[in-house]
Order: sequence, then structure tokens, then C-alpha cells
Amino acid sequence: MKKTIFLTALVFACGVSAFAITGKEVVDRYFSVNPAPDFSSTTFKVDTYSKAGKLEDSHTLKQFGRDRNELTETSFEVVKSPSNRGTRLLQSQKKNGSDSRWIYMPSLKTTRKIGVTDGSKSFIGTEFTYNDTSMRDADEDTHELLNENGTVTVGGKTYSCYIVKSVPVVKKHLEFDYRVQYFDKTSMIPVRIEYFNKVDKMTKTMEVTSLSSVTGATGKKHNLRQVAETVNLVTGRRSVLTVLSMECDKSLKDSYFTQQWLSTGK
Repeated sequence: MKKTIFLTALVFACGVSAFAITGKEVVDRYFSVNPAPDFSSTTFKVDTYSKAGKLEDSHTLKQFGRDRNELTETSFEVVKSPSNRGTRLLQSQKKNGSDSRWIYMPSLKTTRKIGVTDGSKSFIGTEFTYNDTSMRDADEDTHELLNENGTVTVGGKTYSCYIVKSVPVVKKHLEFDYRVQYFDKTSMIPVRIEYFNKVDKMTKTMEVTSLSSVTGATGKKHNLRQVAETVNLVTGRRSVLTVLSMECDKSLKDSYFTQQWLSTGK
């Protein structure tokens, strides 16, 4: 929901750009095609599997989001889980500013702030991290177009795509050194993201294995990552996120975005 993601254009010896579009322009096009909905209410599940393919854990969550005045606020509640039911997360993201996150743990009956150093840690035991629960501001990365006419096959479908390398300006407290993103030319959604460490070893992938759309309350259509899978290439574990239902552009109560909601659910 946050306004970003993931600039350097290659040049011929004569000084003319090798591509008709730059990496930064690809990212800008992503946001123009996929503006964040004013409000969203989503139910999704996350299943985590071992390297051997055994289901280790399953969680069902509710997510509430709103985007206004260059401030994106998102709350999550674990509504079904063998170990984390009742856990709630609230995050506030200012455009071109700092992010703040708080988490309520029902086992401890306490709310604590999640520090920037915790962003790379696992979110409720899955292969998604706290950093994965939000998007990066465009200015947090530089963007180099690697291929203007690339292809990638995800979920049995082959996409024509722009391939962009995104390098964080500040790498401290991140679990990756850079990312390579494959933007589907039709939806402009990055259908595959590869994460690399400082020795150029790929450590993690994230793929949108099912892409669809949802019509909001105002009649506006939004592209939807229906199923997304992240794989830890170091451990072999993988987590699959499946959207079960989603409503967009329908007003939500202010209480969903308060610390009181974290501790009471009201």
C-alpha cells in the first residue's frame, strides 16, 4: 500500500540511452497503474512448509488499510492460528519518512514497538518478514533497468516484463543487499522478486503465482496479488499467502488504526 518499491540507465558509447524507458520510469509507472486504495479490508491465510514440503503452520489474518494525506496505515490481526491467535500488528508509514510498527502479543498481554533492527525478523514464524508487510519508498532505492523486453514464467504463466535491479541507498538493518524485480508489462505488478546478499548470492525469492483484480466500492478496479509465495533459499522453507476475500474503497473505522485496538481488538 505504501507509495514505492523497488537509476541508472545503460548507455551506448555514443551517449544515447540503450532503453526507451529507465528503471525509475518503470517504478513510477507501477504506481500510476496501481495507486493504493483509500481503504482496504482483506482476509488472507499464510501456510508455511518445510524444505521437505510438510505443512508446518497455518495462520488466517484480517488486514485493514487506509491511505490518506501521504500517510499509509495498516493493521493486521491473526484470527486463526495454533499458536499466534490474537496477535495484532499496527504500522504507520509516512511518505518519504520513517515507518513505525507496534505489535500486541496476547500471551504477554503487552504492546511493544518493533524497532528498525527487527524489520528483517520473521512475521509470526513465516518466511515473510516485518519488512515484507510494507513497501519501500522509491527514493530508498536506486533503480537500474536490466532488460526492457524480458520474460519470466510464474505460476505456469509466462509474462513479458521489465527487469529492474533495485539497490537500497541505506542497507543497514535490511536482510538483502539488492533486489531484481520482474514487472509484468500489463499490470505493472512485480510478479517475481529475487533477493541477493552482498556476495551476489540469491537468498530469497517472492513470486505472485496468481494475479487477479477486485472492483472497489466506487467502481474502481485494483490489481490483486491473489497468491504470493516466498522461498527461503538458505533453509528451503517457504510460505504461501492466499487472499480469501478483499474489499476496497469502503470506509473503515478510525479505531482500527489506534494502539487501543491493538490491545482490545475494538
